Amino acid sequence: MEKKSSALNWILFFVSVVVCVAMYLSPMFANYITATFPFICYYFVKALDLI
Repeated sequence: MEKKSSALNWILFFVSVVVCVAMYLSPMFANYITATFPFICYYFVKALDLI
């Protein structure tokens, strides 16, 4: 069960990074890029099983 959860967290981490880059490249949503940072950090730490 742990491996499945870890894999899901890695997928969510990479999706968060892609959303962050897409928001950075979009002039309309560039001001809201900091909203993705907590998701990136959270899923990265969860994928590494630190918390």
